Amino acid sequence: MTEPFGHPFRVDRQVHGYAVVVRVAGEVDAMTVRELRHEIAVGLALATPPSPVVVDLSAVDFLAAAGLNELHRGHQAARAAGVPLRVVAHHRHVLRPFEISGLDQEITPCATLAEALATHTRKNLRRFAAL
Repeated sequence: MTEPFGHPFRVDRQVHGYAVVVRVAGEVDAMTVRELRHEIAVGLALATPPSPVVVDLSAVDFLAAAGLNELHRGHQAARAAGVPLRVVAHHRHVLRPFEISGLDQEITPCATLAEALATHTRKNLRRFAAL
C-alpha cells in the first residue's frame, strides 16, 4: 500500500475460480501505477484462459494518464497471453478518461464485477442456445 502525499492508494489481488481480480482503491497516477503494473502482471501469470483478469476500479477516486497507459499495456499483455482483461468501472471520473483517451474502444468497462467475471466462450454460448 502506498500513501504518497497523504493520498491513500490500495491494490490487492483475489482469485475467483480460474479468474483473478485486481481491486484498486484511491488515486491511480504516476506515483501509484507501479503497484498496479505488478498486480496485473501477477494476475496474468495466475489466470487460466478463458477466465479473465479483472481490474476492479469501482473504488478509484482519480484515474490519471499513467493509469490509462498501464491498463492499455495490461490489455496488450493479456491478449498476447490469451487471457481476457476486463475492467469494472461505473463512476464518471473513471469512465470519462476512458472515453476521452479512446481506451473504451479496446476495453469495454463492465458495470459490475459479476458481469466482468462472466466467461464468454463458444462452448458456453452453445450450451445457452441449447437450453
